[in-house]
Amino acid sequence: MGKKIVATGVIVAAIAFVIYFAVSSSNFLTSENSRLGIFNMNFAEASIFNQDAIKDAIPPELSIKDITAKIVDGNTGNFSIIFNVFNPNKGTIMLESISYNVYSNSTRIVSGDIGDRPEGFVDSQDSIFPVIGNGTLILKDKRILENNNNLNLSQFAGNDELSEFLVNGSYFFKQTGSFQSTGGEQTFNINYTRPSTP
Repeated sequence: MGKKIVATGVIVAAIAFVIYFAVSSSNFLTSENSRLGIFNMNFAEASIFNQDAIKDAIPPELSIKDITAKIVDGNTGNFSIIFNVFNPNKGTIMLESISYNVYSNSTRIVSGDIGDRPEGFVDSQDSIFPVIGNGTLILKDKRILENNNNLNLSQFAGNDELSEFLVNGSYFFKQTGSFQSTGGEQTFNINYTRPSTP
């Protein structure tokens, strides 16, 4: 009878110890989790994918940094253009392409493209230009001007270097984040006067 009481006491003590240890461990984990804020996290509001960065995306702003059009003779000339692309958004955008026309004295002197608009996932991503949030990217293009049916360079021959231009065209951009993307085609129309050199 005495042995049964001792055995029962040992079993009760063991069960009490296990229960005490389990409760203590649970309180420890709960306090640690509370301290870490794991149970207090609202995953719906967490900016894991930075949703605010893609909300109400604003198209990038294009401006002209420089244009040079130098007529070599009545048949050929050298042309270069430098674009500034400013991203007013918080998140990075992907500029896919710029298609532009340049006019001087109401005559189109050149057309060009920077980059290629991809047509799907299988296309190369080499010509996509990332522009970080609140950052500016500089893109350059050069062309050879030649006489053709639409352009007679001899009308510019008296002016060695053209200085006033109208640049218009369109560009494609995309901003992606998590499982959605925004963007599309935008048109632009820029008047540019090259600063006179002293």
